[in-house]
Amino acid sequence: MANTTKWSVAHKLIFYFCFLFFGLNTFPFPLDFIGEPVYNLIEKFWTPIINLLGNVFLDLDEITVRPNGSGDTTWNWLQELAILIIASLGSIVWLIAARNRANHEKLVYWLRIYLRYYLAATMLSYGLVKVFPLQFGTITTYRLYERLGEMSPMGLLWTFMAYSKGYQFFGGLMEVVAGLLLIFRRTTTLGALLSAGVMLNVFMMNLFFDVPVKIFSFWLMLIGIYLLSADAKRLWQFFVLNQPTQATQEIKIFADKKWFRIGRIVLKVLFIGITFVAQFYSNWQDAAPISAPKSAIYGPYKVEKFERNNVVSETDTLRLQEVFIDRRGATDMIYVTNEEGLRKRVNFTLDSTKHIIQMNDYAAPITDTTQYAFTYTLSDSEKLFLKGKIKNDSIKISMKKMKPRNFLLTTRGFHWVNEVPFNK
Repeated sequence: MANTTKWSVAHKLIFYFCFLFFGLNTFPFPLDFIGEPVYNLIEKFWTPIINLLGNVFLDLDEITVRPNGSGDTTWNWLQELAILIIASLGSIVWLIAARNRANHEKLVYWLRIYLRYYLAATMLSYGLVKVFPLQFGTITTYRLYERLGEMSPMGLLWTFMAYSKGYQFFGGLMEVVAGLLLIFRRTTTLGALLSAGVMLNVFMMNLFFDVPVKIFSFWLMLIGIYLLSADAKRLWQFFVLNQPTQATQEIKIFADKKWFRIGRIVLKVLFIGITFVAQFYSNWQDAAPISAPKSAIYGPYKVEKFERNNVVSETDTLRLQEVFIDRRGATDMIYVTNEEGLRKRVNFTLDSTKHIIQMNDYAAPITDTTQYAFTYTLSDSEKLFLKGKIKNDSIKISMKKMKPRNFLLTTRGFHWVNEVPFNK
């Protein structure tokens, strides 16, 4: 029997807006597994719209910086503005076009399923890179030697999370559990509650530690809240008014169709296999280097001699003072510093047979594949000599490993019993 409940104008407008707002923000899921071709098409669609808004509101002819490691670029903010405008105007047009329709209960049913699975996939993805400490990694010697005041707010948060694998695991586990609960209809409300709570905390950390994922984390939280909206009255009665409540009455779509019941189970199994099992295995493999033995070349170094084009200069602004060769989680990294304020981070691969370090600029655009090769010589595990070229400059660096230090942060450990607070 068809549902003849007549929605109010406000009810329709809110639904139309949510449908368009969440739909535009989550698209092209689940086609995003195709990768770059899909994102290139999406970028071509948004480019003229975002450039138009940039010209109108910011007096910019073109927004040249595309989304990258930051999800809060000018491009992203203008895209959100465009989505809000499209969703608002689209809601009015939709209201006029569907003015004779009583409700959209079936469309609500499909939207909830779509958002459930989108949020589940995202929570599982973000959760698993914390269960395996890949997102924040582990504390490096660079961070241990760095002064607290020299850290960015985001760097402080990353260091805080990197300190404890246990806390990383717990945070990731909560996201994984929330994602798994969202996959099943009967546990959707619990999964949405947990997702909204977890993402509220993530959003607040992003907001107050200046992490450039504020937009994304905010509307992930909004998806959780939207999924809870269907149970708002029941939740209010149970948690606030302390009154009994009845089970929700879900609309039945193809309930009597065997092909639909079987298809739903097959798709659910495939979804779990792709978003959980496959990602679990992939992250497990990616985390293997964390516990792999390190070469003797790793460690903190003090630069004793720096030559550029065979010239030694104590006033060279590019002269390195300290070099930290380390592993942050599963990623090998080199950090370099000097007294002129230079703080540089590069990724590297090590060929211990040919004694070659291949580096690339971590901060460079993704399209920049420039690599710098240095030969190295390590004597008595203490002195390291690098020789190579950076662009047109020949570089020679002689450095000595710093004496080991027992940092309180890494040696204090955990104590069940504390007779007095140890807040140092």
